Order: sequence, then C-alpha cells, then structure tokens
Amino acid sequence: MRKEPADILLLAQQALRSRFDDFLQAFKRNDRTALHVALVDFEEQFRRWTETEEKTLVPALMRNGIPGRDPQRELRLEYVQIRELTRYLVRQLDEGIRAHDLAGFVENLDRRLRAHESEMERIYYPAARTMLTAKEWSLIESARPE
Repeated sequence: MRKEPADILLLAQQALRSRFDDFLQAFKRNDRTALHVALVDFEEQFRRWTETEEKTLVPALMRNGIPGRDPQRELRLEYVQIRELTRYLVRQLDEGIRAHDLAGFVENLDRRLRAHESEMERIYYPAARTMLTAKEWSLIESARPE
C-alpha cells in the first residue's frame, strides 16, 4: 500500500525516535554494548535522513518560503547540533568513558531531538506536503529509515 506523502515524513521521524529510544533504554540499563550499537545506528540513520532532507526538503521550503522562518539556517543549525552531539557521545563511548558520566550529554541530546521533532511536526512537515516535487518525494521515500 502506498503511503501518503506526509506520512512518509512522520514515519521517518518515528523510526528515528524509536532508534533513539532504544539507545535511551540501553543507557538506563547501563548495557554498554546495546548502548553503543543503538547510538551508532541512530547516528547513521539520522545523518542519512537529514542529508536527504537537506537535499530535498530544505530547498523546497526555501523555494516556497515560510513567513517568519529561515528553514535553511534553522534546520542546518539543528541538524549540525544533533549530529555533533551524537558523534561526541559515540566518540566518548569508543574511548571507554563510563556511560553514567555522559548523563548530561544524553539528556541534552534528548531535549534537542525532541525540540527538533516538534518543530518538524508542527511547522516544516505540514508545509512540505504541498511544496515537494514528485522527484523529491521519491528521494525522501527511498531514504526513509524503517
């Protein structure tokens, strides 16, 4: 069954949230192996997805504009902050730091990700429903995390 275009965006966001929640659960259990695997998986999927959004969603939003918003600046900043904080956590785990010592960074990443998700769901994804071309929808659908 073909998904509605707007569903594709929300499903991708939900899939990323599910991956991040796997990481949070492993963090709470202090399961270092599961923690690392879940974080690396989240990082890879988030990077891949946001790179696709930067090539498709952001240009569409810029073409059509959103009053009072600068999608390119705002989204680029959010993407970079989340990617960098995630990479920092991966690096720290790779270097052997105790997971417990990363609690503040984990909470910060969770807050940033939730704020990003909220903004995408309330502002950018609804706007994108009518702005993306068929080719852009196709690219987004092919990059959607499962």
